[in-house]
Amino acid sequence: MLKALLFILITLLIGLAISLYKDSSRTGLFILNSALKISQGIEVVRDLEFAKQPWQKLDVYPSPNTKIKAPVLVFIYGGGWSWGNKEMNYFVAQAFVKRGYTVVIPDYIKYPQGHFPDFIKDGALALAWVKANIGQYNGDPNQLFIAGHSAGAHTGALLVSDQQYLADVGMSIDDIKGFAGLAGPYTFTPKSAQYIATFGEENFQTMKVSSHIDGNKPPMLLLHAQGDSTVGLFNQQDLAAALQSKGQVVQTKVYGTQINHINILLKLHPWFAGEVNTGQDVDTFFKTLIQ
Repeated sequence: MLKALLFILITLLIGLAISLYKDSSRTGLFILNSALKISQGIEVVRDLEFAKQPWQKLDVYPSPNTKIKAPVLVFIYGGGWSWGNKEMNYFVAQAFVKRGYTVVIPDYIKYPQGHFPDFIKDGALALAWVKANIGQYNGDPNQLFIAGHSAGAHTGALLVSDQQYLADVGMSIDDIKGFAGLAGPYTFTPKSAQYIATFGEENFQTMKVSSHIDGNKPPMLLLHAQGDSTVGLFNQQDLAAALQSKGQVVQTKVYGTQINHINILLKLHPWFAGEVNTGQDVDTFFKTLIQ
């Protein structure tokens, strides 16, 4: 009963935030994460440095099951490459810790301070840190998975497709067991001034994940929705076609018009999951790959 009342209250508060605040996404996530910390708090080790720049920090959420080393999920959040932070994604970590993972959420450089491929390089550095250190936090360094939403899905997909980034930090694409992307802009061409400045016209081909598909990639799950008016469905379709043409293992799922760019992310958590449960879909996919 208490959980149901809390859920109703949170839903109302998030709705109020969206209606009253220009910065509604930040406000809504702050309310959600605060409620989760109060009602279902989990252990977190904050602000571990994965490199020397002030933004190059990550949070680790260790699996409480100390009898076995847990599979590791590195979650890369979205935000149009220009906003967001790891603290906003406590709800994602909590959802997957409950499913048996040790979860890592790194920060990364944003536009206008950073430009492509700076944020991809930050992701690679974070993964190298995870590979070397996650054993101290009840994580199995041989069972590394990446998931991401929106811009974070684009970054994650490039990390497991364009081998240069992991090679530069002493890793290989073979170190990643699987990737799950939610509403990723994998093959778009920037049109707005901000995104043109973020990526640079000279990088428009290199930034497309489909440019790097050679059949030697980890299995991928690509989730999208018909109701997403922010990132076009063609991104999923184009990348899936490129992967399939090279015999790559890829699964796709397209949710209906009731799912949009935001609630595909929120539905990673059981509080928001119903008939559509993106958290379960990601977990089921990853669990088939655990050796």
